[in-house]
Amino acid sequence: MSNIHQLNNLPKQTTINLIASYQGDFEHDNFSYHQLLEKLQNTIICHHVMDQEDNAAWMNHSGNDYLANPKLFANAPLTYLCAFLSEVFKRNKLSQIEKKISPSVFEAILKRLDEFK
Repeated sequence: MSNIHQLNNLPKQTTINLIASYQGDFEHDNFSYHQLLEKLQNTIICHHVMDQEDNAAWMNHSGNDYLANPKLFANAPLTYLCAFLSEVFKRNKLSQIEKKISPSVFEAILKRLDEFK
C-alpha cells in the first residue's frame, strides 16, 4: 500500500485542472454519463494519475465511505480525490463504473477538484 498523503504522488496541476474542467459537462442539456466516464478514463490513463501507486487498501477502507456518502468529497483532500479516481479506473471497466457508481459521485469529486485549480 502506498502512503496516500505523499504530495509527490499527485498529478501535475495541468492534469488536475483538466479533470476539474469536466465538471461543466453536468451543466449541458445533452449530458452523457458514458462520455464523461470515457473522458475521465482517457485523461487518467494518458496522464498516469497515480498509476504507480497502490491505494486499493485505502479504497476498500475509506473509499467506500465516500461512495456511500458523496457529500464527504466536499472536504476531501486532493490526495484522496486523486486516489479515488485512479483506483476506480484502474480496477473497473467503464460498464462496471456506470452501473455501480452514481453520476452524483463524480459530480461531487469534480466540484471539489475545481477548488484545487
